[in-house]
Amino acid sequence: MDATLLVLAGGDSRRMGRPKAWIEAGGTVLLRYVIERLAPAFTEVVVSFAEPEQMEQHLPYRVVFDRKRSAGPLAGLEAGLIASLNEVLFAVACDMPYVTRSTGELAVAAARTCDAAIPRHDGLFEPVCGAYRKTALPAIVGALDAGNYTAHDVVMDLDVTWLEEIDPAEFDSLNTPADLERFHGTLSAQR
Repeated sequence: MDATLLVLAGGDSRRMGRPKAWIEAGGTVLLRYVIERLAPAFTEVVVSFAEPEQMEQHLPYRVVFDRKRSAGPLAGLEAGLIASLNEVLFAVACDMPYVTRSTGELAVAAARTCDAAIPRHDGLFEPVCGAYRKTALPAIVGALDAGNYTAHDVVMDLDVTWLEEIDPAEFDSLNTPADLERFHGTLSAQR
């Protein structure tokens, strides 16, 4: 599929207490685990960090950094959209290991006719897991330049296709050590 996989790895990880991208997961680190699950469906992989100091390991992928400091995932989306060689990208946070390849493919297909395609369940949506077209870039750049770093606000200004039929468990994030322990339990059960 002619689309870019953008993995957002620039978060502060305050609740986890250490950078989530580099936490051990399934014989590798969480960042690589997410990439390895999803990358076969995409023609390009880009990893976004807030700043170069967050790179603890060399990565065999294109790496981009936020233009705006401390601007959250919206800045990572901006960097990824600017760098993307494709018209559409699928963004996913590195702490979302349950997202499936089929969800990425569904979102990318839906985003080809709008600015973004984002899963939604019971009215709630997660902007760091969805497909974005380059047409979303002006709204993202404008929000960042105006000091609005809230991705939810920007999404509401886009032409969005809502994906309502996806299992909400796919979008569970690993935010705390307890979340990580649960994830490791699911990995052990799969072996």
